[in-house]
Amino acid sequence: MSDLREDGFLNGRLRITQPVRGYRAGADAVMLAACCDARPGQSVLELGCGAGVAILCLGWRVSGLNLTGLERQADYAQLAGQNAA
Repeated sequence: MSDLREDGFLNGRLRITQPVRGYRAGADAVMLAACCDARPGQSVLELGCGAGVAILCLGWRVSGLNLTGLERQADYAQLAGQNAA
């Protein structure tokens, strides 16, 4: 993945690197995170996490979660790891 851009989510509080072209997360990932009824101490698994936007938005909203994101596409999995770090 060569063309990347850093985008702001949650009014810029969360900075995510994702591809300029191809699959890009947007408001749908933020809304998914907002609808998740997770509580501190629980574990959350996201299948097909892409660059990690939804699960990282959830982690920003609810502290103390054990978050795991799985992504089949290696480029996106690498971005998710970098974004989480």
